[in-house]
Amino acid sequence: MYTSLSKDPRGRWNRQARKPGMRTGRVYRHFKTSSGESATLRALKWEDLDDCVIFINDLVSEKSSEPDLGIVADRKQTREEEAEWLASQITGIERGSIVSVVAEIRGRLVGNSSVTRGSYEDTKHHGYLGIAISKKHRDRGIGLEMMRTLIHESRKAGLKTIELEVFATNPSAIHVYQRTGFKEAGRIPKKMLRNGKFIDSIVMAREL
Repeated sequence: MYTSLSKDPRGRWNRQARKPGMRTGRVYRHFKTSSGESATLRALKWEDLDDCVIFINDLVSEKSSEPDLGIVADRKQTREEEAEWLASQITGIERGSIVSVVAEIRGRLVGNSSVTRGSYEDTKHHGYLGIAISKKHRDRGIGLEMMRTLIHESRKAGLKTIELEVFATNPSAIHVYQRTGFKEAGRIPKKMLRNGKFIDSIVMAREL
């Protein structure tokens, strides 16, 4: 059953039946990681809430030990805060303004990514890409497969161009983006200040 989200008078999130046509939870494909694990690529769904809380908070905890990590959240998220975020993502998926691709292994979310369509008439052909992989599942080809699927689904959604930002100190991520057709479009010097050190941000883009 397709669902949307609403709040009851106590501020709790509830699911409501909606007309067909929504794409939350849609499965794109299955593949084997480089370590031999079976993985599924699909869109976000409301049932991912608890996994999303764990996923984002693990990334926040990792920032201090992994300065090249592209996460910018300053603190861990509460379940209610993550529910607000997930509700906005699901609304965007249903309206066609967000292309969502998550990676699932053994029923757990190990990667999250999206392309968000520009919100103005002049930019609705353009998408903004973000992607993150859980620490213990990196370097297994998951990010590459997610990127390829994001590009494919964004093209199907009618997008013409995509951009992303990456720390200049993260060569492994830059390599994946280059493999999927992204090229450096510019650089923002000293955009980030982490652990007392400035980090340049590289803007990368590609046409679809």
